Amino acid sequence: MTDDLFSQAVSHPSAEHCVQEIRSLAATAKHTAERLKKETDEAVRRQCFWDKVLEYVQNDWHFHLMDLVRREGALAASQTESKPVPVAALDSLVERANREAEVIKRRFPKLFDDFCQDANLPLDRTSAHPRYTLEDQFILVEIDERRNAARVSDRESQLAQLPMDIPAIVEVLKREHSRLFGREFNASRFLKKLRAQYKAIIRKEKSADGVSLPIRKITHRLGKNEKGFRTDEFLIDLSRLVENGPLEIRGYRLDLGQTKDTKQGMLLHGSAGRGYIGFITFRKV
Repeated sequence: MTDDLFSQAVSHPSAEHCVQEIRSLAATAKHTAERLKKETDEAVRRQCFWDKVLEYVQNDWHFHLMDLVRREGALAASQTESKPVPVAALDSLVERANREAEVIKRRFPKLFDDFCQDANLPLDRTSAHPRYTLEDQFILVEIDERRNAARVSDRESQLAQLPMDIPAIVEVLKREHSRLFGREFNASRFLKKLRAQYKAIIRKEKSADGVSLPIRKITHRLGKNEKGFRTDEFLIDLSRLVENGPLEIRGYRLDLGQTKDTKQGMLLHGSAGRGYIGFITFRKV
């Protein structure tokens, strides 16, 4: 009987031994998973790199290609130790991109103007390299030839920063112009929203109706409470409202006050933009 118990103990490992073995297996599996994940992440990065190279070459986006290779060119070399041909091909493409980029720089003002005209986005007459404006100086494009970069902004914020390939810049302009000026606008609904925001603020501050409020208090409250709110879109809508009306709602009339503080004020678009708007109030008619 004793011999049987001894033989069972020898043939069946202890629970502690089993736990140690499982722990070792789990650690090995974890290490393998981490290694495979790292290799997968690297493979995905390489795929994205070559996809972008192909896209930029096909689109003749020379500055994009040069920027990509400058930032991530090590990816190409790291995967082609035994295959130097792809790296040589990439070097050739970059050399071509550099040559074409120099030509574009010399001809940039004329080329950019032509592309914008074709996209029905005429530049303001006051535009001059390296600063270009559209829509009565509401949208600004700044070219930095030293960095081969372009920055697109409007009166409220930066919209994009990208390599200075003209077609790519124009794509950004088309997108942002449509977002700002292509939206449906209901003036009465917008005036109603303004009045509601105004009333909510004076109620919270225990102020009297008719008091003058900083316009940024309205945009700050909308930014917290309205999903997808964009200040530049608010600015365009306010400009439309001031230019075309209506300005009266339930016995109160919208009134905007100017300010010399360009940071706290808002410069309206179009004929409404005669000075920086700093304050808003609703006066009883």
